[in-house]
Amino acid sequence: MYPTTRHPLLRVLAAALTSMANFAVAGADQPQDLNALPIEQLLNLEIITASKFAQKISEAPSSVSVITAEDIRRFGYRSLADILRSVRGVYVTDDRNYSYVGTRGSGRPGDFNTRLLILVDGRRLNDMVYDQGAAGNEFPIDISLVERVEFVPGPGSAIYGSSAFFGVINVITKTGAAFQGSTASASAASSATRQARLASGFARASGVDLLLGASWLERKGSDQYFPEYDDAAHNFGLARNLDHDSYKRAFAKLSWGSFAASAYFGRRTRGIPTASYGQQFNDPRSRTTDEYASASASWQAALSPTLEVHAGVNLRSYRYQGTYIYVPDSATVNIDAAESRTSATELRLLSTAFRHHKIIAGAEYASDTKRMMSNYDLAPYAFNLFSDRPKKRAGVYLQDELRLGERVILNAGLRHDHDAEGGGASNPRVALIVKAAAHSTLKALYGTAFRSPNSYERYYATSTGFKLNPGLKPEHIKTYELIGEYFPSENFRASASVFHYRFTDLIALSTDPLDCRLVQSNIDSARSKGAEFEAEWLRDDGASLKTSVSLQYAHNGASGEWLSNSPRQLFKLNYAKALWRDTLHSALEYQFTSRRRTAAGGHVGGFGLVNVTFLGHAMGKRLELSASVYNLLDKHYADSASEEHYDSSSPARYLNAIGQDGRAWRLQASYTF
Repeated sequence: MYPTTRHPLLRVLAAALTSMANFAVAGADQPQDLNALPIEQLLNLEIITASKFAQKISEAPSSVSVITAEDIRRFGYRSLADILRSVRGVYVTDDRNYSYVGTRGSGRPGDFNTRLLILVDGRRLNDMVYDQGAAGNEFPIDISLVERVEFVPGPGSAIYGSSAFFGVINVITKTGAAFQGSTASASAASSATRQARLASGFARASGVDLLLGASWLERKGSDQYFPEYDDAAHNFGLARNLDHDSYKRAFAKLSWGSFAASAYFGRRTRGIPTASYGQQFNDPRSRTTDEYASASASWQAALSPTLEVHAGVNLRSYRYQGTYIYVPDSATVNIDAAESRTSATELRLLSTAFRHHKIIAGAEYASDTKRMMSNYDLAPYAFNLFSDRPKKRAGVYLQDELRLGERVILNAGLRHDHDAEGGGASNPRVALIVKAAAHSTLKALYGTAFRSPNSYERYYATSTGFKLNPGLKPEHIKTYELIGEYFPSENFRASASVFHYRFTDLIALSTDPLDCRLVQSNIDSARSKGAEFEAEWLRDDGASLKTSVSLQYAHNGASGEWLSNSPRQLFKLNYAKALWRDTLHSALEYQFTSRRRTAAGGHVGGFGLVNVTFLGHAMGKRLELSASVYNLLDKHYADSASEEHYDSSSPARYLNAIGQDGRAWRLQASYTF
């Protein structure tokens, strides 16, 4: 805590906090922002992720968070990871290669986001080798094309099957009607970052709706210091010009009546400054490349006034290549590669034929025709690993939303999944939703979920670094949650929830003390419990204030040990206000993450970050200008490293923590024509 406010940046923060303190007092003279909906309308906002059909957010069998396109613009979010950082109960760890999402105290280092199911317009993004959910710049769709992000915490296997363990993130893209023209944008940012975007869309009276988009980014990065590697032989711990990043993306979406189709492609290349997996430190050849591609088509129509059908097919692929340097002072490089190809189909029916019942029944089938992993050295060539194990998967599910009078809803669902490796798994979900009074709703939830070990966890093994473990068992979770929602006026709402999670056979990357090799293994059990509180105010002039507090404790079920990378407190505050009519807007965001234990047995301290964004319009709103400053107070903080972060020294030196960026900025201009 700072003792004075004489520093100019602190005076800015103090002024912003004073403005928030006066938020509920008499309003300013600015006209109403048409993008700010009353809370009553927000509670009636229809979401689709919780049950695979449209339902009011207040009637969903979960505590759903929604981040809209307007939120993305106002707060200057640059990636899906930025969006998720703003969500109640969610925190993001960055190891300067990938972004890892934790929720409700569970975000173990080295996880690859395998316990969160990430969807794009309701279709799975997680690949079928690592089960990785892309959240950073590896996410293949530009954020400017996102209409909203729906996050449903808790188990989703009753509807979505494997990987919907801690929650489901559904990224819903915009339509051509949202553009009705073309938009070009360019931006410059810290660390020598340049970005360009182009999107075009239209909707016709005939029902044809088309959206096209493409984007490009190049980031030269900055030097990174690691105290664990600080000696004369390793450049005194300084990795030079290795924190670079680049991507190329393309997206297309078409709808015409009952038919819809979409496709995307994204390729990202990232430098690795951390010398992970026992590499030679400070070698410029170290990097990873991730490539996502997908094409899908669907048909949805009403067969009768009480019966709707949805049929869809999705083809997707993922490619990865890591270039690693293991031998000092040598031209030899190691290539670690993976590729997955999947074709999936889904058929579901939605019936309202029975009074007070809304029943959804569906079946899914997927064929993972390729799940290839390889590892080899170049010059001289040496073969280390090749594995390609195709797999077929199938699942059936049934859910009923039963209305028991005017005030009570019972939502119950069950899904059964089967694959050749994991066998069969059945997972139920039950939610009782009661409108207790005119302005309050209570929800009681119970559910289970599972995650089948992926190909990487089962079959990745090399002679030195990794050990095979084909006997891994699926993970399981049971969850209990109580939610209360209170909305006494159209401009205010509050919610509170308490939860208790029980994990069994949790899979984690660890080091075998006998041979110091990495191995995936099942932890006997773990527990997570906590409470979340959130409140939101909207004013008639369009200003908004949202804040949340998360208290959580996750520990090993056998030893009681506090889990690594598990903060016990999260606090978030978002404030947005029009500064001058509807032409200039400001937004301030504060995020606090408490102290965490690291995988190496140390700790990283708690930290609070302040981000500010100014958004303005000119030329009849055709030109939009924005300026953002991230980590405004230049806070020095770090995220936990994982078991993979060690160098080629003998003995190996393990990282305890990975320092994060200080103050950063971005300037962006967009023109619509």
